[in-house]
Amino acid sequence: MSGNSFVIAPLSPQEKISVAIDGLHASRTTVISKSTASDHLSMITIHVHEHGLSPDDLSKTIDILTRPSSLKKSQALQLLKLLYPREKIDDDIVIRIVGCLGVGQGKADQLVQVCLLRWLVLIQPFLKSQKILSKVYQILFMHLSYESTRQWIAHLLFLATKRHDIRPWRIQYLLEMQNKYRESQHLTGLLLLYKEYFPEIVIDRFAKLRGALFRYPDPQFLSVIREVHARANSLSGAVPSFPRDGLRNLKRRKLNIPEMVTLDVSAKSVTVEELSTLASFAKNIDRVSLPAQVGSVLRDDGMVKRILVNRPSQRAWARLNTWIASSLREELEDAEENGNRGEGLLGELLARSYDLCLYTKELLISVEDFLCIYLPRWDGVRHRSTVFKLLLLMPLRRWEIIDRDITSPLTAIFQKDTENWSFRYDYLVFLEDLLRSYSVRCGKVPSYGRDGEVDGLSHAEAVKTMSSLFAHWESMFKKVSYSDPGATEIQGASLYMYDVVQMYVNR
Repeated sequence: MSGNSFVIAPLSPQEKISVAIDGLHASRTTVISKSTASDHLSMITIHVHEHGLSPDDLSKTIDILTRPSSLKKSQALQLLKLLYPREKIDDDIVIRIVGCLGVGQGKADQLVQVCLLRWLVLIQPFLKSQKILSKVYQILFMHLSYESTRQWIAHLLFLATKRHDIRPWRIQYLLEMQNKYRESQHLTGLLLLYKEYFPEIVIDRFAKLRGALFRYPDPQFLSVIREVHARANSLSGAVPSFPRDGLRNLKRRKLNIPEMVTLDVSAKSVTVEELSTLASFAKNIDRVSLPAQVGSVLRDDGMVKRILVNRPSQRAWARLNTWIASSLREELEDAEENGNRGEGLLGELLARSYDLCLYTKELLISVEDFLCIYLPRWDGVRHRSTVFKLLLLMPLRRWEIIDRDITSPLTAIFQKDTENWSFRYDYLVFLEDLLRSYSVRCGKVPSYGRDGEVDGLSHAEAVKTMSSLFAHWESMFKKVSYSDPGATEIQGASLYMYDVVQMYVNR
């Protein structure tokens, strides 16, 4: 080897990707063979899952896919599966994809359009500016008429919609489209989103919606993107610029509590909306009509609650329990499907239900049944205060029922997370409060004694419940380390709890 010779350094993986994409990009101006294109695609496939595409490589790739080229359709679809951006997406990428939609000369193949729109949904959390979707909102909206791309157009509109995007003519257009395509899940889902902003929108008929509508379509893609970004940022020393969760929750809703509207009112009746003072309520209590949807009591300032309590109606309470049971079940399903966002709505509904139960001083049967379903799935963290406050309103039950429905699932949480002192402390305090609550209930029954009853329980059953509950409290307390914060306060309550139980055992 001569002294003037030199060694060519091998290409890095990123450079190999760039060379392969340049080779494919040549298909826009010249014809490249199928085998040459396959070699380039193989090179990209080998490295892209680890290193991703640089902004320049991504731009060239979008150029290949959105403009006429000699690349075969099957190879274009293969290339579409390799679009893993290394950095945030420029607005120009979105504009070029939206510009290739439709039919006619110079437009991308229909199947390629579908895949590009799906890719936009996938990378939406990683756009440099979310405002770009608002800027192309009108163009996307007008492409809803194309059945082949409607699913992903509707999904993008769902993600981009703000109040100012909802115009009367758009509502009318969607209603006409929904009437024409009755079974379209995505048109109905978009209309329901519009209805959340403007409840007065009347939808004559709904297609039955599936729970997966508008959910993130490919969690595996998200996992690869996270790995690419983590590796790229660790190599460059930059701080990752993407949120840790990678995307926001895609099912955006607010708690759907009915408006307080009274229908079918006779000339002699008075509506709740007309009652503004307690005096007017007292004067018209026999003539006032309940709202059309009794579930509106959860958004009530007090008038509907007063009617339900002071003019009790078995039918009205049955309707209310049915509505609350259905709503709690739906919000639980939504929370399990959609994580934190759904949990927030469930927490709000539980809090509103507690306000109603506190007003009536009784736990609604619908809420009690829901808690029996919810506690075995509960993590002991979310809505803890509300859950414990609701359980304190539970009637005195036989110990077997309390143990099955309440203490067993809560004990499982207590024993599972031994480091979670916060829950352990709150659970022990809850048990104390429950014993106090039961003792007060027994004390309010004048005839309570050996032959008396409370909440339908005989003296012997009530004593067994309270004794067993106290024994459970003691067993839980013994599992708490004396060095744990709050242990002294709980220990000080032990004597009081013992005296409470003994008082009713010997009564």
